[in-house]
Amino acid sequence: MHFEIDFSAAHLIRSLAAVRQVISSEELLRSMGGSLVDVHVRRHEQALAPDGTRWKELSPTTRKKKRKLRILYEHGDLLRFQYQVEGNTVRIGTNDWKGIFHHFGTRRTVRHPGLPARPLAGFPASDQQIVADLVADHLTAALR
Repeated sequence: MHFEIDFSAAHLIRSLAAVRQVISSEELLRSMGGSLVDVHVRRHEQALAPDGTRWKELSPTTRKKKRKLRILYEHGDLLRFQYQVEGNTVRIGTNDWKGIFHHFGTRRTVRHPGLPARPLAGFPASDQQIVADLVADHLTAALR
């Protein structure tokens, strides 16, 4: 007495091809970029650093000079986050040249008290979970 098992790997091969296509997909990277830009904009609107800490409040001098009292928002320039896909890389940031000074802060100079660091961009655990969920969603859809 014996048993024969006829195993066909065709379904497995199709599944692996679908997974490979999802992993190398520009659509997946664009989905990540769009979701992460949305998260960065929401944090900016709430005056939060990527790690969830509140930004340092405006100084009394700055409060007197500003038309709007939202931190890092005068004309909305620093709110213009964007993403860029290059190969297997997604870059998130702002093209406003002042962003680097606000992100890292500046030292005091003769005529300027300096800027406190108010981190604008990052990739905390909560953002990593968003990316993991997106990948899982794309893989699930591909394997159906």
